[in-house]
Amino acid sequence: MKGVIITMKKEIKVVAIVLVALIVFLGGFGLGASKGIKITIDGDLKLEGGAANVGATVAPTAQPTTQAPTTQAPTTQAPTDAPSGGDDTTAPTQAAPSGDAKIPSTKAEIAAAYNKAVNGTKNYTGAVHVKKDSTIAIQITDCPGGDAVKKIVQPVVDKFAGSSTKEFDYNNGVAVDDANRKLFDHITPGGREAKLTEAGIANATATPAGDGYKMTITLVAEKSSFDGTNTVNPVNHESIMDPLNLATLDADPITITAADMDYPGATVEATVDGEGRLTTLSIKMPLDGSGTGKAAFITATIGLAGSLDDLYTFTY
Repeated sequence: MKGVIITMKKEIKVVAIVLVALIVFLGGFGLGASKGIKITIDGDLKLEGGAANVGATVAPTAQPTTQAPTTQAPTTQAPTDAPSGGDDTTAPTQAAPSGDAKIPSTKAEIAAAYNKAVNGTKNYTGAVHVKKDSTIAIQITDCPGGDAVKKIVQPVVDKFAGSSTKEFDYNNGVAVDDANRKLFDHITPGGREAKLTEAGIANATATPAGDGYKMTITLVAEKSSFDGTNTVNPVNHESIMDPLNLATLDADPITITAADMDYPGATVEATVDGEGRLTTLSIKMPLDGSGTGKAAFITATIGLAGSLDDLYTFTY
């Protein structure tokens, strides 16, 4: 394989290509076991630190408390202990017809609600301000050549690690100051719709938040690999975010001959308002792995640990 592509954001792509090129040139490439290292990326990158396991069930009584009890006839009002936050009929009267006041509870319901909220926001045609905070953190876990080589590689790694913030105003799905920048592409997964499935969820909960709810999802653990010819991608992570793509990377004279990447399970938090739109979206994706690279007559393996983190904030 001729490299690795970080398909998340263009900025991350550049970082990945340069980083991989420098590391391989010095003797190899890889991503090693994450020992708490985190890479947070905002903007076009995605994710994330260690996967967090979320608490138990939805607080059923919280949703109805947002309703004005005097506006409902006592005989028709849903009980305050109605499961999953109450019936849709208790939604505030100002909610848009597309809103979903019912809080999802099962994995299947949460997957469907997540896809609906993300894709609805990606295709939103009104005015919206999007702030994206990204952070990348990387640590070398294994480096052939000892400290002498590590002292050369570490400053390069540190140079591209760090945090960034980008903000854009969109109207009718297009950035106000850049007609080539689309809201659909800006929100992960870039350039495609979210397609989370129940099978991709390890743990998930939804709890009341304002006039909507907050979903917290931990994906199942997955692996990606490249054997020099074939690539195996983390399909569940790809369904809602932009993980590393081990299939291609044009960075001559570097050649990646093998790579293995572990995804312990990204953690996603999405807050949806009463109209079914995203107000915040946080993605934390830890990465652990190893790889072998070749440049000229040098072949070696280097391990890296880290995570990609993105936080979106939407203001309508």
